[in-house]
Amino acid sequence: MIQIPENVRPYLDIVLRHHFWMLLPLVPLLVIPLVLMANGRLVSEISAARSEIEGRTAALRGVEGIQPHPNDEWSAEIDRSTKAVKRETFAEWQRFWNEQKPLRSWPTALGADFVQRAETLKADGKLPRKLLERYQNGVRPLVRQLPKRMGGDDFMVDGVGAVDPNAGRPLMEGEQPRPGLPVQWSAEDQKKVYASFNWSTPPTTLQVLLAQEELWVYGVLCDSVARMNQGASGQYNAVIPLVEQLAVGYPAAEDDPGASKGGRIFIPTVQAGGGELPPQESFAPGDPAAGGRPPNPRFSGAGAPTGASPEDSAAQAPVGSVDDGLRNWIYVSFDGKPLAGPEVATSPDAMMSHLMPFVIRAVVDERKLDAWLVDLAKSPIPIDVRQVRVNPQAGAGGLPGGEFQFRSEGTVAATATARPYDVTVELRGTVGLATQPDPAKIGFEANDAGAGPEPAAPDGPPPAAPEGQPAAGGPVGPVSRRWGVTA
Repeated sequence: MIQIPENVRPYLDIVLRHHFWMLLPLVPLLVIPLVLMANGRLVSEISAARSEIEGRTAALRGVEGIQPHPNDEWSAEIDRSTKAVKRETFAEWQRFWNEQKPLRSWPTALGADFVQRAETLKADGKLPRKLLERYQNGVRPLVRQLPKRMGGDDFMVDGVGAVDPNAGRPLMEGEQPRPGLPVQWSAEDQKKVYASFNWSTPPTTLQVLLAQEELWVYGVLCDSVARMNQGASGQYNAVIPLVEQLAVGYPAAEDDPGASKGGRIFIPTVQAGGGELPPQESFAPGDPAAGGRPPNPRFSGAGAPTGASPEDSAAQAPVGSVDDGLRNWIYVSFDGKPLAGPEVATSPDAMMSHLMPFVIRAVVDERKLDAWLVDLAKSPIPIDVRQVRVNPQAGAGGLPGGEFQFRSEGTVAATATARPYDVTVELRGTVGLATQPDPAKIGFEANDAGAGPEPAAPDGPPPAAPEGQPAAGGPVGPVSRRWGVTA
């Protein structure tokens, strides 16, 4: 401990007693300089912020001085640009519709008055009953021309008498066997197609329009098979000697496109002896009885007998109009999901085009499979092949060839030499059908016609049909113009 001298102790006591007052004069000397320094920095920051604000304010005043003022024209310019986009969109929609005009050729066999009335029918128009009755009776012969258009025989009506050894089906009365046909289309499948166009009572106008649309698509697919077999002298050297299934619209629609829920990949089951049991389909492709699909009055297994008219099955249809029932699962969205009847009128996917699903299951020379896909891609209307399955059924690989016949269960048997390159191929996809342009659906009004640049002029007249393709004007109205497609 430090010892404080006795003579210093009185002074120390005075300092300790009065140290506050003694140190107080030092506080201003220390604080005032600090305050002045802080105030100077704050003044500098305020001055910089003021300069920035004044600069931006001056820039805004400069904009106000521009004549004419851009803000006065901004809204009008946006309106002009929007109208120009609508005009361009409507022009392309109209072009798409015009491109498919040859496809929408109504059969002349129905009569000139029918063709004239159908071609000028408004969106909500109705055909007279006499024309509906004429279509009811006249569409059946048109459907029966599809097998011949494909290049095969007509099995749509039951035959009588002897059995054709080449086709494996009863001959019609007075008919002779027809050897040398390049393709055979399953008799059972032909009957399904025929039944969907066979009505017991006159159809409605909508039913006629939908049926004819399907008939046009069937014709386009049959033409593709015929083109692939062009030059073949029989099934033995045809690219597609056998068509097991051909379906469009409702029978071809799938609740789970691509079977993402597990319906397309099968794990073979091992038998007790060590062999593998063949995989089985979870349901027959295109089977209207498959679960999950809403009823459609035109197709069996969906709440109405095959060939029933909408009026016959209205009580069995779901809540909604009969027209909604007729539209059920006829079209699909861009991702392949089938559209219910009411969705067709409200879905953006169905506004400018209707995507009609299709499925083709056929025996194909695998060396020509890519050529067939190219042919479909070059179709006069947009055909998008979305699924290609090779050997989708048990025993489809290396099918024997020669002359084919059908067994009752729908499998294929050979009666002649083998074709080692044959495989069973299942194609699924969509056909893009243009809808009638309606400017109101895109907000395009009559007074918008002068907005924006003029649309590009349409291309020249449709070129001639490609070699091997039937010319336009046939009984089902094949097309003769190509439209850009993807496959």
